[in-house]
Amino acid sequence: MTMKIIRMAVCGAAMASSLAAHHSFAAEFDSNKPIAITGAIAKLDWINPHANLYLDAKDENGKVVRWTFQTLPPSMLIRRGVKRDIFTAGQTVTVSGFGAKDGTQAFGWVKKVQFADGKILQVTAESEEK
Repeated sequence: MTMKIIRMAVCGAAMASSLAAHHSFAAEFDSNKPIAITGAIAKLDWINPHANLYLDAKDENGKVVRWTFQTLPPSMLIRRGVKRDIFTAGQTVTVSGFGAKDGTQAFGWVKKVQFADGKILQVTAESEEK
């Protein structure tokens, strides 16, 4: 009986720390700061709790800046038909979304991705961002 209680306590603590690490869109991003950045995909981290798309884009001075765009968890992307191999390094895309609430530069949330051939991948809907 004591071992069962210890296991339950450990599982509960693990779940609580996992939940505490997660955050909502509104906690980190500002829906009043729309952004659209065009650049080359540097890499994709297909990880939980959010997949991250890294984009190398030139700033107003021509300097290449690495942007980090956060998106939905891989499991939610897969349910929408998005596969990780749709994003390849070196591919030019335009990412539209929202900037960081705290003003962090080169950090945003992906709403949609437009590929060079004109194809648009709608990642999130308005209702998921609020």
